[in-house]
Amino acid sequence: MSLPKRGSRPLEVDGVRYRWRLRGRATAGQRSGATPLLIAIAAEEGEGPAMIVRHLAHPRRAAAERHYTRAITPAEVAAHVREGIAAGWRPKEPGPAFTYQPEWMPASPRAPRIYPPGLAPPGPPRLRALARERAEGRAPYDSLRIWAGPPEVPGAAVEINGQDLIDLVREVERPLVTAEVAARRAAGEALAPDTDYSGQYAGLSLARYLLPTRALVDEPACWPADAFRIDDDHPCRRKTTLLACTCGIDECWFLMATITVVEDAVIWSDFEQFHREWVYDLGPFVFARAAYLAALAPPAG
Repeated sequence: MSLPKRGSRPLEVDGVRYRWRLRGRATAGQRSGATPLLIAIAAEEGEGPAMIVRHLAHPRRAAAERHYTRAITPAEVAAHVREGIAAGWRPKEPGPAFTYQPEWMPASPRAPRIYPPGLAPPGPPRLRALARERAEGRAPYDSLRIWAGPPEVPGAAVEINGQDLIDLVREVERPLVTAEVAARRAAGEALAPDTDYSGQYAGLSLARYLLPTRALVDEPACWPADAFRIDDDHPCRRKTTLLACTCGIDECWFLMATITVVEDAVIWSDFEQFHREWVYDLGPFVFARAAYLAALAPPAG
């Protein structure tokens, strides 16, 4: 059963031509989150059935208000074709429609993230405009302080405008975690009544923040990503890790941000939790470059 050319896209996988398509408008089930995004794939020739791939949650679901999704790439569809065939799909032989639920999600490092309306992070033009506003005195610069922190707290402390960065992150994450925990309980997962992992971070060692390292200036460092199978051009590699897990294993749970040097300012924006598709309504923080570099200077003596 081939898909009509109108509204579908061609794809060749291992010498066989296919067509694939996504539903243009979300169904009621997809908007509620009960049904995921569906991808229909069929061979262009033969009498075989289409394969319906149950993919990620639909970007138009109600619960996506504070989550981003990502584009579906041809490379990802090709991977689904191969996995579906291995799972029993016969695209050229007559039979009923084949539904495939991937046990893994192939990496799509080049697929752009798709944000809910109004929540996309600022691009370079907006960042430059923010820097100009500060330089012209139309808005105040943010302040940064990095220090060893109290002895009972692991890692260094990072303060923005006098507030601990972990506390700022916890405030943003709490409604996201609350919604996630509710969804997990509704799916039958047994969680403790007081489950709350918002803001569960520790600061990095002081040496990770201070000069001469350039991680917080112009040499992004997202070293926990090395533990995962991602390409060298994965977007997270252009970010810097700011906070890591309280358990002491950095890759377990870590927070990243884009650090941009613009004229006489340094900007932290587009915060991201590597293991979640949460959208952080945090920042951008615009620091005066001279004061910023002074905050990264090693303590005297």
